[in-house]
Amino acid sequence: MRTAAMVTMAAMLVSGAWANGVSQPVVTVCMDQLANSTVNQAQAEAAGIFSEVGVKVAWRDGRACEARDAIHIRLSGKTPREVQPGALAYALPYQGNDIEVFYDRITETVGPAALPHLLAHVLVHEITHILQGIARHSQTGIMKAQWNADDYGQMSIHHLPLAPEDVKLIQLAQKIHSDRLLALSMTPSDSQSR
Repeated sequence: MRTAAMVTMAAMLVSGAWANGVSQPVVTVCMDQLANSTVNQAQAEAAGIFSEVGVKVAWRDGRACEARDAIHIRLSGKTPREVQPGALAYALPYQGNDIEVFYDRITETVGPAALPHLLAHVLVHEITHILQGIARHSQTGIMKAQWNADDYGQMSIHHLPLAPEDVKLIQLAQKIHSDRLLALSMTPSDSQSR
């Protein structure tokens, strides 16, 4: 019920905002780079998925990233089995903008041809948690709690979609964030005159 109320509120607040000429929000993502084509391909695919729903991703090298409000992704290469068992990554949306991706587990899950597609989906899934600001999952698509063999197969053909409620929650959170930044940038005399 809480999610339904949020989706309804999101629809009222952002109905058509991006379609009416408002520029796409830019989300800065600082990621520890593994210098390889798989990561580069996954980043491009993830950016394309977000672009389809009106969000532009600006990727930055995590070692030199000082962007305010950026999402920070760390790629883990030797994940202990007792850390988040069975998970390919995790985000803590209530505690900040940090994501840890278990790159070693991703490479063990699929073959080399499917690897960039799975990594892209993991990136989109975890970034969406941060953008929405909540830890919730959908029944279908990228935001499912657990992907199955059919989902993995689909990823290599065409990406899994973000469910409509996920898109609305991203848009709502981005609007709230933009409104908050605008309010913070106003001087006390500006806010009194409005």
